[in-house]
Amino acid sequence: MKTLPWLLAVLVLPGCIVFDKKSEAVSFHRFEAAEGAPTKAQPLIRVPRATLPASVRRPAVVLLAPGSQVLIDDAHRWTASLDRLVAETIARHLTREAGCPTVVETPDAPHFTLILECDRFEIVNERRAALTIRYRLERADGSAVAGGTSACVEPMADLAAPAFVAAQSRNLTKVGRAISETVRALPASQFPSR
Repeated sequence: MKTLPWLLAVLVLPGCIVFDKKSEAVSFHRFEAAEGAPTKAQPLIRVPRATLPASVRRPAVVLLAPGSQVLIDDAHRWTASLDRLVAETIARHLTREAGCPTVVETPDAPHFTLILECDRFEIVNERRAALTIRYRLERADGSAVAGGTSACVEPMADLAAPAFVAAQSRNLTKVGRAISETVRALPASQFPSR
């Protein structure tokens, strides 16, 4: 008698399992940025997570289109949180372009902190991806050393998540170059020391 319920469960349960065809086609994205090794020891720069608009802080790629249109593409997701991906991408560009070491955790060594505040991360007219980042280089005491704003627009091949990610990768390259120029312009006398 005890085997009858098990036999019925084994025969009925497989029919209840449904595989969602859509979930099989999930793509994961991150921004492109070539790795680079530091070419100098200073200044060490900590790059914490970027501040982003609340509307794009999701696991799925969010396309903010003109006319207040929001497209959330659950078939396209970020490999990590978007605020972390933006910061890590800028850090890789900074190391490659300016030659300085970057970290995401607070180091024991004297360092600058790079504050990244993203104001725009969206699609603008005619299938173009727009990115605006305000950045500020600070000492450990919070005093600003340098800063600026970088606003970039790149064309998209089409109105789809992969094209948006590719365009924003190009925009982040431009932002990384602008920040690198700011860092390279700093005199060594402004570098943090013990």
